[in-house]
Amino acid sequence: MTGKAGHDQGRGPEKKENEEIDGDVLDEGSYYLSKLQLDVDAIAQRFEILPSKVLKHKKRFEGKLKEGSVVETKTDLDFWTNVKHEAEGNIKVTFVSERGFHHAWRSDLEKLDDPALFGIFESCKHFLNLDPNSRFLEYSPPKNYDPLMMQREINNAVIVITAILAQRSKEEGGKQPVVDR
Repeated sequence: MTGKAGHDQGRGPEKKENEEIDGDVLDEGSYYLSKLQLDVDAIAQRFEILPSKVLKHKKRFEGKLKEGSVVETKTDLDFWTNVKHEAEGNIKVTFVSERGFHHAWRSDLEKLDDPALFGIFESCKHFLNLDPNSRFLEYSPPKNYDPLMMQREINNAVIVITAILAQRSKEEGGKQPVVDR
């Protein structure tokens, strides 16, 4: 990333009330999201600007590339790929297995077979059950500090895996799998 404020890795630009998104971010985002096959209307909707502005920002970034004032990088492409995934509802989850902590996109988890998903589910549940503070995961984290961040991430993985398994069961018309959240 080229050092823009307001971005966390894996998160899209956050637009606060009465705050405009930086023009350089719009230029870069419009360019990379277009490159990732997101149509102009979808980009405009994500940035809450007009489609004509998206085209203007994209052209401005292309001009900067031609003049050499910016360089196209894999890091920037990866960042905007993550923004696109998350905008489409394909969230990244953190889960635990017997080999440690891992990150995966929901779409990657959906590709796993049921025994693998149940294994991840059980490992996550075991991790959560080890922590006596796990009952506090249902509450909002304290402002600017979250001592249960990792547990919240693992809890999110349990929720995502449960939803995937429930959807599979519904599609197969079979019995609802027994998953105790």
